[in-house]
Parts: sequence; structure tokens; C-alpha cells
Amino acid sequence: MRRIRIIFAVVFISIIIASTTFAASPIKTEHFKIVGFGGEIPKAKLERIARDLESAYICVANLLDIDPYRHSKIEVRVFLKPKAGRGVRASASASSINLDADFNNIPVLRHELTHILISKSMSNAPRWFHEGVAQYMEWGDIRRVKGPSEKAMKKFSFVRLEADFGADLTESKAYYYSWSIVSFLIDEYGKEKLQKLFKESGFFKDKFRKAYGIELKAIEEKANEIFTEYKPKGH
Repeated sequence: MRRIRIIFAVVFISIIIASTTFAASPIKTEHFKIVGFGGEIPKAKLERIARDLESAYICVANLLDIDPYRHSKIEVRVFLKPKAGRGVRASASASSINLDADFNNIPVLRHELTHILISKSMSNAPRWFHEGVAQYMEWGDIRRVKGPSEKAMKKFSFVRLEADFGADLTESKAYYYSWSIVSFLIDEYGKEKLQKLFKESGFFKDKFRKAYGIELKAIEEKANEIFTEYKPKGH
């Protein structure tokens, strides 16, 4: 029995080691450390992912005028096959990204990297700001996109918008409204105000007031006007 247990343990450990075997030596770029898992991933695929990541990073960093990973690197784990049970092909935490080896969607990389750069540079940023900027980085101004529009939210408030992100029935609308607001802010005030936001101190509402010269309450009061103008251009 003891021998059987030892054999089982050896087999189990071997499986674990095999499943986490690096595809090749880590590829390091200016902002990323890219490592392959789960088998031998062609180096050409890792190098292509590296180029896509740098392209996406520079795009986000230039818009926000920040480069928080100038002296450190974001870890990227590339899997030979998508992880079991994973519903999406890209997912990001505050400091790392998971991809599968065939991933080639640069707009999604811009979205995920936006979250990472905002988390690093402005830890108190609200969810609506995170998602609004990320949607803008992925798709651009909401008015340039073909698709359905949402009705203006009655009695809009940022508190309500934040709460809507946690509910299945309203989360998609929360993304929409956040994207609409960010599109308005960039169109109305320019990217310079957005960049200034990252350089101010205090709570987010204080940063916003200093950067834009208005209170968040002013955005709430004209929300219906914003949602009426800043919407997809239709099918």
C-alpha cells in the first residue's frame, strides 16, 4: 500500500510539473515579462503577443500620459490551451494578464491594460471610471460604434451607477453609461483634463474637481443630456 501511495505521489507531481512547464525562456520587453505554460508554445507566438502587448500599452499610456511600469514589468501568462472553465480568452488582475497562445485581439488588450494602469496610478478610481475609460480605449468614442442605445437613466447618480455594476440585470447598462460619460468628458474637455486627473491628489471627487474645474454633481445634473447625445450611431 505504501508503495502504491509513493507511485501515485510521483505520478501526481509529474503531472503538475508537466502542466506548468515553460514553453520557452521568458520573453522580456520594456513593460512585460511573458511566460508560456502548459506545453511547448512556439516562440514566434510569444513574440507576436509581446509586440501586441507593447502596442496596446503605449496606446493607453499615451492617452492617459502615465507610464507606471517604466521600472517594473507586468507579468503575462500565456497558456497553450485556454484554462479549463474560463469563459473569456483574456483576463487581467491589477498586476498580471492571462492569455491563450492564439490570442490576437489588440483592442481587448487595450481594455485590460487600462485597468492595470489605472489601478497602479489611481488606486481610488471608481468602477465607472475604470470601465468607462477601458471601453473608450477598446472601442473609441461611443458615437463611432454601431449598436443599440440605452434609455437615459432616471434620477442618475454615480452612487447608483456603481451599484449597477454588481447586478446581473444592470451591469451591461452600467458599462454603457460609463462609456458615454467618458466619451463626453474627452470630447468636451479634451484628453489633457483626463491626463491632469492622474496628477492631482485627494479622493477621486477632489481630483476630478481640480482637473475639470467642476464637481461630479454637475455631470449628474446633465446626465440625461449626455446620454441623449453620446450614444451609438445605430445599426
